[in-house]
Amino acid sequence: MPSQTSHHQSSVKPHDLRFQTQISTSNPSTPLPQVTDPSGPLTPDTVVLVNPFATLSTSNLSTLNNQPLLPSIRLIGEYELSETKFDDFKCARHISTGEALLYKEYPSELVRQRLEPYQRLSSILLASNINKQLINSMSIEQLAAKSNLHFFRDIISLERTTIVLYPNYSSNLHTYITEKHRLNENESRNLFTQIVRAIQMCHRVGLIIRDLKLRKIIFNNSTHSHLLLTGLDEAIMLTNPSTTNDFVSSRFSCPVYACPEIVLNRQMYSGKLADSWSLGIILYTMLFGRYPFCDRTLVGLFIKIGRCRPDIPRTISVKARSLLRSLIRVKPDERLLAQDILGHIWFSGDRDTSPISMNTSILNDESFLYTNSNNYTNNGNETTTTKEDAVVPNFECE
Repeated sequence: MPSQTSHHQSSVKPHDLRFQTQISTSNPSTPLPQVTDPSGPLTPDTVVLVNPFATLSTSNLSTLNNQPLLPSIRLIGEYELSETKFDDFKCARHISTGEALLYKEYPSELVRQRLEPYQRLSSILLASNINKQLINSMSIEQLAAKSNLHFFRDIISLERTTIVLYPNYSSNLHTYITEKHRLNENESRNLFTQIVRAIQMCHRVGLIIRDLKLRKIIFNNSTHSHLLLTGLDEAIMLTNPSTTNDFVSSRFSCPVYACPEIVLNRQMYSGKLADSWSLGIILYTMLFGRYPFCDRTLVGLFIKIGRCRPDIPRTISVKARSLLRSLIRVKPDERLLAQDILGHIWFSGDRDTSPISMNTSILNDESFLYTNSNNYTNNGNETTTTKEDAVVPNFECE
């Protein structure tokens, strides 16, 4: 693997960034990334989304089943479907049991494409001998949850559209971090491990998440200890899952999670390594409660992403800083692939999770922090230094 020492210079040139700004504002065929997430510190949502069906008592279902519970209710088969939005879903209810659910509705001609990611994942889930035994007592939805994937529950085909129902959940990782401000390393390690495993499973079957962000990571229990990756229907599907060619051209991404390749409008880029960048952004926000790159303007944000000089305070352990620098790197081929992330020594336990002082020449030789030295070695062509990466303080965003 190429060198991943902490001292590296951005390959982005100032004139490249100016050119990107010009073509982004003048060429409608090159859309800017979506702006659904704020580019700055995590802030509470102005509207708290709640599935109204989840707040209803199931004790009086016999008296409620004969009347709509919310305005704009559709009764289809065994379900009540509302127009109330919940993240990327709408809210629903199973009439006889009262169970709160979520749903998405697709045009019938698109539903096969939207559900193919689940079909690919189902094939690999059922390939396990252990899961073959469990499938007799568990649904595919439950098996997927064991692999940290949010699967659909049921499908209803209508004349022109198809409704796909999903299990309900209470909150996502963005909301959780906002409430707690930041997570300690032990909790971050536990949750991030689950996220990485879900991405590994997707990459294994040729799925590129492309728009990986905190809001797509949801909690499957009330103790906030089990995560699921949702939004699998929006993943990019590689033609050949086993190929090493994972280049894609999609520009669909939230600005604060966008990698330099997207910001600089590269025609093609590695989808798996773009997901690795997003994983780095997610881990950073878990540990610090803010995004590594932010600015008051979209252009300013893109310039900072292109320069790739994140401020990584010493309030976290040297191992955690090493992992962040192994993911948030301007050159894609220097980032860890999802399949290699859990090999980093930060996942070995909590023997060294407190901030420590080290000789900076040792600190910057991050190869000693990776457990597999054969895959993580210094490149003799790299210029070594005894100083930390230059950092640019984040601006506070309103």
